[in-house]
Amino acid sequence: MRGAKVRETFGGMLRRIRIEEADIGLRAFADLINMKPSNLSNIERDCIPPPASRKAIDRICDALGLPKNDSRREKLFDLAAKAKNRIPADIAEAVKEWPGIPVLVRTVVNKQLSEKKLRELAEYIKKFY
Repeated sequence: MRGAKVRETFGGMLRRIRIEEADIGLRAFADLINMKPSNLSNIERDCIPPPASRKAIDRICDALGLPKNDSRREKLFDLAAKAKNRIPADIAEAVKEWPGIPVLVRTVVNKQLSEKKLRELAEYIKKFY
């Protein structure tokens, strides 16, 4: 169907970056991230859900050569969480470590900020803090 928006998945994004940018074969990449090739293949084809732990996703991002500040890292965390209907692992960890995070989230929810306004707020924080 022309014009239909294809939903991006963790597996699809992982496969695309692995092949097109990192240029690493499936078996070699599976070895790098300490995973069975069959499991990696199933994740990339969205047959099984992606890993849920921050450590596992960080290991995947590191093996892909994604720098810590690369927005695709955040996207992979978000897609992994979405696949399991969970909060992204990096966010869940931040909530545990930073007591102010729930205050910030509740404020945003209470103000009902749009996605555009949230992005503007994030850019402001990045610029000035």
